[in-house]
Amino acid sequence: MIGCDSREVRPYTGRGVYVGVLDSGVAAHPDLRGRIAAFKDFTSRNFASRRMYYDDNGHGTHVCGILGGNGAASRGKYRGIAPECMLVCGKVLDKKGGGSLKNLINGLLWITELTKSYPIRVLNISIEMESEDNIDRDDWEQFKKQIQYLWNNNIIIVAAAGNKGPNPMTLSPIGECGGCVCVGCHDGDYSGSGGRLCNEYSSRGPGKDLTIMNMISLNPLKKPDIVAPGTDIVSCNSRYVTSPYIAKSGTSMSAPIVSGACALCLQKYPYLTNRELRRLLLGSAADLGQSWSVQGAGMLRIDKLLGQTVI
Repeated sequence: MIGCDSREVRPYTGRGVYVGVLDSGVAAHPDLRGRIAAFKDFTSRNFASRRMYYDDNGHGTHVCGILGGNGAASRGKYRGIAPECMLVCGKVLDKKGGGSLKNLINGLLWITELTKSYPIRVLNISIEMESEDNIDRDDWEQFKKQIQYLWNNNIIIVAAAGNKGPNPMTLSPIGECGGCVCVGCHDGDYSGSGGRLCNEYSSRGPGKDLTIMNMISLNPLKKPDIVAPGTDIVSCNSRYVTSPYIAKSGTSMSAPIVSGACALCLQKYPYLTNRELRRLLLGSAADLGQSWSVQGAGMLRIDKLLGQTVI
């Protein structure tokens, strides 16, 4: 559906590219071992006592597997998009999948500090936030300031659109920030195992966050930016001893597909800026014939992304 089996994509694995993931943590899954460059827990006061990374919810491990699992436990069958990328994982969601904006801000500050030690180029945030109307304004302004800082320092931030569709203007406030590539969910003609397909529940634009978008000269009405598959995505299970893989659905699954694509593109073209990468990403998307508020620029096409000539 996104062109991963083409000859343009096969030579690239994300090797040498560092990707940050702020989520519920990451388990010591066989598909990810040896590639967790850094981990920190922002949900527990006792995180300093934990020497190993962990995930007591499972969401983050699934996201990391989509992004960079190497398929070791399935002989390559359930390999992620960028199976040799390095991962930097911050745990900002707790056991129940809940979190706070303060946790997320602390995770962003940590990623910023780590850029001094690791060449982080991509940051994945598969977290859905409720309306900013009920958020502390000072925290919200600090969050947006940090997003803008990372964007201005050449990190491409990929965020989930949220699962509040199909009504308009239902995007997660994180995804609608101008400094983020907002990823919606669309599965084309795929028929899932049950329930609504993601192209029905994927949150809709347009975006409402004008301030940061104007600062970086983007059109405030054009959100989401792009869509990717998200229904019944099979990836790493945090309880890997009993069952290595599990299927999950949502824009949380779509976002790491796009993050993985960014890692592949940065392996091929390491000197791309985040602005150039965003332009290539959207320019290579396949138009699905729907409004921008539903599909953004269209469906991610990794073959076309990597097949473009970059001067």
